[in-house]
Amino acid sequence: MSNLRPFLPLFALFGLACGSGYPEPSTPSLMSSSSYGGVSASVSSGPSIPQRTDGRGEIIVRPDLVCVAFVLRLETPNPQARLELLEKAIGVIQERFAAATKGASTSKMLGASVTPLASGKLKTDDPPPSFVVTVDGAVEVPLAAEANYWARARLVAALVQASHTRGPLLASAGEGQPEIEVAFGAPEIKLKDPETFRPELVKRWVERARAFSRVAESQAAPLHILSCEPPAAITQTPISVEQIGLSLPVTCRIDVTRAAQ
Repeated sequence: MSNLRPFLPLFALFGLACGSGYPEPSTPSLMSSSSYGGVSASVSSGPSIPQRTDGRGEIIVRPDLVCVAFVLRLETPNPQARLELLEKAIGVIQERFAAATKGASTSKMLGASVTPLASGKLKTDDPPPSFVVTVDGAVEVPLAAEANYWARARLVAALVQASHTRGPLLASAGEGQPEIEVAFGAPEIKLKDPETFRPELVKRWVERARAFSRVAESQAAPLHILSCEPPAAITQTPISVEQIGLSLPVTCRIDVTRAAQ
């Protein structure tokens, strides 16, 4: 029988798109995630005002994707055979989210791991070893450009509700069927392709660097950009269902140009 577990600690989900850079789930922990739009494991006695600032990114844009990560795990002496059971359970998850989003959701599988529970050498009279089989993936739902705040909020609510559907994923097939443990992350608000904003982010960085040089330099010792590291990946910071902050970490050396000796 499946066991539904909402939000236990594992993933941090801020990649270029849902599933980008996900770590494989470690055994035996299941995962959780917390971001804007998510529901925490405990609810306080009263509402509190969220602390937000527009200073979370060099560019503030509208997100176009919401993602929910999931992980399934079971213990079995026959991991190859039980992968078929996990595949059927994933099909049920896909159906639940498709129903919640009116067919707008898609899903992708990401990681898989098989870990033996026993350590050390096995003796001939030992019982067959058991393994922990873990698979993980993500559900993705596009956020339409024309969707207003309330449409986006309703979608987040539908995803949270689908993540908390009670009852087993699969009907029990008897005493020998292992228990499937399931956990879902909180909905993650993202921009699917932040790379389209790289030219603008680079342009803004150059403008700030030049402005700094003009203020800091003297006529006798003008400042110049001497060297730069290749720009890193664009960082996304969720602010709300309506806003994503984008930043581009750039490391450059600005100094006085030395005359050739």
